[in-house]
Amino acid sequence: MNASDIPPNAKHRVWPWLAGLFLLPWVAVAFLVLQTVQLDRDATALRRLMVAATGETWHTKVQLTVGPAVLAAVRAGTASIHDLPVEARQALRAVRSASVGVYERAAGHSAAHHGNFAAAVDATMARRGWTRIVGVEDHEETVLIYLPAGESRNAPSRVCLAVCDRGELVVVAADFDADALADLVAREIGGQRSWRL
Repeated sequence: MNASDIPPNAKHRVWPWLAGLFLLPWVAVAFLVLQTVQLDRDATALRRLMVAATGETWHTKVQLTVGPAVLAAVRAGTASIHDLPVEARQALRAVRSASVGVYERAAGHSAAHHGNFAAAVDATMARRGWTRIVGVEDHEETVLIYLPAGESRNAPSRVCLAVCDRGELVVVAADFDADALADLVAREIGGQRSWRL
Protein backbone atom coordinates (compact mmCIF):
# COMPACT_ATOMS: atom_id res chain seq x y z
CA MET A 1 0.00 0.00 0.00
CA ASN A 2 1.48 3.36 -0.98
CA ALA A 3 0.60 6.89 0.13
CA SER A 4 -1.87 7.32 -2.73
CA ASP A 5 -3.89 4.35 -1.41
CA ILE A 6 -4.53 6.01 2.02
CA PRO A 7 -7.95 7.64 2.10
CA PRO A 8 -7.74 11.47 2.46
CA ASN A 9 -9.85 11.55 5.64
CA ALA A 10 -7.48 9.04 7.36
CA LYS A 11 -4.64 11.61 7.16
CA HIS A 12 -6.80 14.13 9.01
CA ARG A 13 -7.51 11.62 11.79
CA VAL A 14 -3.79 11.41 12.69
CA TRP A 15 -3.48 15.09 13.72
CA PRO A 16 -5.65 14.86 16.85
CA TRP A 17 -3.50 11.95 18.05
CA LEU A 18 -0.28 13.81 17.38
CA ALA A 19 -1.63 16.93 19.12
CA GLY A 20 -2.75 14.79 22.06
CA LEU A 21 0.66 13.12 22.36
CA PHE A 22 2.34 16.54 22.29
CA LEU A 23 -0.01 18.05 24.91
CA LEU A 24 -0.11 15.05 27.27
CA PRO A 25 3.20 15.79 29.07
CA TRP A 26 2.21 19.45 29.54
CA VAL A 27 -1.17 18.48 30.96
CA ALA A 28 0.52 15.98 33.31
CA VAL A 29 2.97 18.65 34.54
CA ALA A 30 0.14 21.15 35.05
CA PHE A 31 -1.80 18.52 37.01
CA LEU A 32 1.20 17.77 39.24
CA VAL A 33 1.81 21.47 39.91
CA LEU A 34 -1.88 21.96 40.73
CA GLN A 35 -1.78 18.99 43.12
CA THR A 36 1.34 20.41 44.80
CA VAL A 37 -0.17 23.83 45.56
CA GLN A 38 -3.42 22.42 46.96
CA LEU A 39 -4.15 20.64 50.22
CA ASP A 40 -5.27 17.04 50.33
CA ARG A 41 -8.89 16.20 51.27
CA ASP A 42 -8.36 15.89 55.02
CA ALA A 43 -6.30 19.06 55.35
CA THR A 44 -8.81 20.95 53.19
CA ALA A 45 -11.69 19.77 55.35
CA LEU A 46 -9.89 20.74 58.57
CA ARG A 47 -8.98 24.15 57.15
CA ARG A 48 -12.60 24.83 56.17
CA LEU A 49 -13.81 23.77 59.60
CA MET A 50 -11.28 25.97 61.40
CA VAL A 51 -12.05 28.99 59.22
CA ALA A 52 -15.79 28.53 59.75
CA ALA A 53 -15.38 27.95 63.48
CA THR A 54 -13.23 31.04 64.02
CA GLY A 55 -15.58 33.23 62.03
CA GLU A 56 -12.53 35.09 60.72
CA THR A 57 -11.09 35.83 57.29
CA TRP A 58 -7.75 34.18 56.55
CA HIS A 59 -5.31 34.78 53.69
CA THR A 60 -3.10 32.01 52.33
CA LYS A 61 0.63 32.39 53.02
CA VAL A 62 1.79 28.89 52.07
CA GLN A 63 -0.13 25.88 50.83
CA LEU A 64 1.47 22.75 49.42
CA THR A 65 1.27 18.98 49.25
CA VAL A 66 4.19 16.64 48.73
CA GLY A 67 3.52 13.02 47.94
CA PRO A 68 5.58 9.84 48.18
CA ALA A 69 7.27 10.34 44.78
CA VAL A 70 8.48 13.86 45.62
CA LEU A 71 9.69 12.80 49.06
CA ALA A 72 11.48 9.77 47.58
CA ALA A 73 13.22 12.11 45.12
CA VAL A 74 14.21 14.43 47.98
CA ARG A 75 15.55 11.49 49.99
CA ALA A 76 17.56 10.33 46.97
CA GLY A 77 18.81 13.85 46.33
CA THR A 78 19.94 14.35 49.91
CA ALA A 79 21.66 10.96 50.13
CA SER A 80 24.91 12.48 48.83
CA ILE A 81 24.81 15.46 51.23
CA HIS A 82 27.23 14.44 53.97
CA ASP A 83 26.59 17.46 56.22
CA LEU A 84 22.84 16.81 56.53
CA PRO A 85 21.95 16.22 60.20
CA VAL A 86 20.89 12.69 61.14
CA GLU A 87 17.60 14.07 62.51
CA ALA A 88 16.77 15.56 59.11
CA ARG A 89 17.41 12.22 57.42
CA GLN A 90 15.22 10.44 59.96
CA ALA A 91 12.43 12.98 59.51
CA LEU A 92 12.58 12.51 55.74
CA ARG A 93 12.49 8.74 56.23
CA ALA A 94 9.50 9.00 58.57
CA VAL A 95 7.25 11.19 56.42
CA ARG A 96 5.48 9.48 53.52
CA SER A 97 3.35 12.44 52.38
CA ALA A 98 2.41 15.79 53.82
CA SER A 99 -0.07 18.54 53.14
CA VAL A 100 0.61 21.87 54.85
CA GLY A 101 -1.26 25.15 54.83
CA VAL A 102 -0.29 28.37 56.62
CA TYR A 103 -2.83 31.19 56.73
CA GLU A 104 -2.68 34.73 58.09
CA ARG A 105 -5.57 36.44 59.83
CA ALA A 106 -6.94 39.34 57.79
CA ALA A 107 -6.01 42.78 59.07
CA GLY A 108 -8.64 44.44 61.21
CA HIS A 109 -10.15 41.17 62.43
CA SER A 110 -10.36 40.23 66.07
CA ALA A 111 -7.45 38.21 67.38
CA ALA A 112 -9.52 36.59 70.12
CA HIS A 113 -11.23 33.24 69.69
CA HIS A 114 -14.99 33.25 69.88
CA GLY A 115 -16.10 30.58 72.32
CA ASN A 116 -15.23 26.91 72.37
CA PHE A 117 -15.10 26.08 68.66
CA ALA A 118 -13.21 22.80 69.11
CA ALA A 119 -16.53 21.01 69.76
CA ALA A 120 -17.89 22.09 66.36
CA VAL A 121 -14.70 20.98 64.60
CA ASP A 122 -14.68 17.67 66.52
CA ALA A 123 -18.23 16.81 65.47
CA THR A 124 -17.52 17.20 61.76
CA MET A 125 -14.13 15.50 61.96
CA ALA A 126 -15.79 12.56 63.75
CA ARG A 127 -18.26 12.24 60.87
CA ARG A 128 -15.25 12.14 58.53
CA GLY A 129 -13.69 9.29 60.57
CA TRP A 130 -11.29 11.20 62.83
CA THR A 131 -10.91 11.22 66.62
CA ARG A 132 -9.31 14.09 68.51
CA ILE A 133 -6.46 12.92 70.74
CA VAL A 134 -5.09 16.33 71.75
CA GLY A 135 -6.98 19.55 72.34
CA VAL A 136 -5.56 22.70 73.90
CA GLU A 137 -7.72 25.80 73.77
CA ASP A 138 -7.48 29.19 75.44
CA HIS A 139 -8.22 32.77 74.43
CA GLU A 140 -4.98 33.05 72.43
CA GLU A 141 -4.22 29.63 70.99
CA THR A 142 -5.92 26.41 69.95
CA VAL A 143 -4.16 23.15 69.10
CA LEU A 144 -6.18 20.20 67.78
CA ILE A 145 -4.65 16.85 66.79
CA TYR A 146 -6.67 14.03 65.19
CA LEU A 147 -6.02 10.38 64.39
CA PRO A 148 -8.21 8.16 62.22
CA ALA A 149 -10.97 6.65 64.37
CA GLY A 150 -10.18 3.10 65.44
CA GLU A 151 -6.49 3.36 64.60
CA SER A 152 -4.13 2.29 67.33
CA ARG A 153 -2.68 5.23 69.21
CA ASN A 154 0.42 3.14 69.81
CA ALA A 155 1.29 3.02 66.11
CA PRO A 156 -0.49 5.78 64.17
CA SER A 157 0.30 6.22 60.48
CA ARG A 158 -1.79 9.32 59.65
CA VAL A 159 -2.40 12.52 61.56
CA CYS A 160 -4.32 15.77 61.05
CA LEU A 161 -3.60 18.82 63.14
CA ALA A 162 -4.49 22.48 63.35
CA VAL A 163 -2.80 25.24 65.32
CA CYS A 164 -4.57 28.57 65.53
CA ASP A 165 -3.15 31.58 67.37
CA ARG A 166 -3.62 35.34 67.29
CA GLY A 167 -2.30 35.83 63.79
CA GLU A 168 -1.85 32.48 62.09
CA LEU A 169 -3.63 29.25 61.30
CA VAL A 170 -1.54 26.19 60.43
CA VAL A 171 -3.16 23.00 59.11
CA VAL A 172 -1.25 19.77 58.48
CA ALA A 173 -2.26 16.30 57.28
CA ALA A 174 0.52 13.74 57.00
CA ASP A 175 1.19 10.06 56.45
CA PHE A 176 4.24 8.67 58.17
CA ASP A 177 6.12 5.54 59.11
CA ALA A 178 5.40 5.11 62.83
CA ASP A 179 8.61 3.17 63.54
CA ALA A 180 10.80 5.77 61.82
CA LEU A 181 9.02 8.56 63.68
CA ALA A 182 9.44 6.70 66.98
CA ASP A 183 13.17 6.36 66.30
CA LEU A 184 13.38 10.12 65.71
CA VAL A 185 11.42 10.91 68.89
CA ALA A 186 13.50 8.45 70.92
CA ARG A 187 16.69 10.05 69.63
CA GLU A 188 15.45 13.52 70.53
CA ILE A 189 14.45 12.57 74.09
CA GLY A 190 17.55 10.45 74.64
CA GLY A 191 15.76 7.11 74.80
CA GLN A 192 16.64 3.80 73.21
CA ARG A 193 16.39 3.52 69.40
CA SER A 194 14.30 0.37 69.84
CA TRP A 195 11.56 2.40 71.60
CA ARG A 196 8.24 2.52 69.73
CA LEU A 197 5.17 4.77 69.87
